[in-house]
Amino acid sequence: MREVCQLRTLSPEGQRVIAGHWLKRRLVRHFSLYITWLFVKIGISANTTTLLTILFGLSGVALCVPHVLWLNVVGVLLLASEFVLDCVDGEIARWTKKSSLKGFFLDLVSHLLCNAMLAAISGLHLYIWQGQSRYLILAFVAYAAAQYRRGLRVIYDQIIRPQIPPDARPRTNATGTGGSIWMRLKWGAARKLARLTDNVTIRLATFFSIAVSYAGITGPLVVCAWFFAVFGILWVVADIIFKFCYMVPQIPHVKKV
Repeated sequence: MREVCQLRTLSPEGQRVIAGHWLKRRLVRHFSLYITWLFVKIGISANTTTLLTILFGLSGVALCVPHVLWLNVVGVLLLASEFVLDCVDGEIARWTKKSSLKGFFLDLVSHLLCNAMLAAISGLHLYIWQGQSRYLILAFVAYAAAQYRRGLRVIYDQIIRPQIPPDARPRTNATGTGGSIWMRLKWGAARKLARLTDNVTIRLATFFSIAVSYAGITGPLVVCAWFFAVFGILWVVADIIFKFCYMVPQIPHVKKV
């Protein structure tokens, strides 16, 4: 079952290995398969699992906002479960061979609804707790920046990149190998900076910040609220410039009539 559901990409040595985010590769995928096995046995489909992912994600975000300990604990557990179920739905689809465009669409919608909201939790938590309007503004900016980042990635990966001939694409790949040293350095730096605001980093930083706030330490929450907003906007601006200057070549483009 693991062979069918999880080994989806090739390593530099040519071996099939687990794909995806580093936390999923190193931790979540090792036990998510048992949940997949259970869901298949009791007849829960991939699309139903994705709907559960959305429900758990949005509920977890909502429960992490009030400064109430038991609500926050339940919220953290729901968000952790949502992260695991995000692996399970794809594994079910591969095992049952019932993958569909509707399922793929629903999976992307779940990311769109849940992941961007994670960046707003710190600001919303501080706003509800302390009633200072600046944290509400920071929460909105962090959410908007997360959505813009995802939109820019979709624009490039799904719309721009397929139109670029292979010989005109940057001479590097997702692992940062190939091409000039300068290009590899730029690509590697971009990947490392992107990890500062990926959904796993935001989850872990938010969980830690909420936990220590109950010990009277509010600094991490304040830092997260400002960082996810300010860094998010700077990243959006830098990403536009980087893609325009280095990733998208000046090649002819015919407007569709």
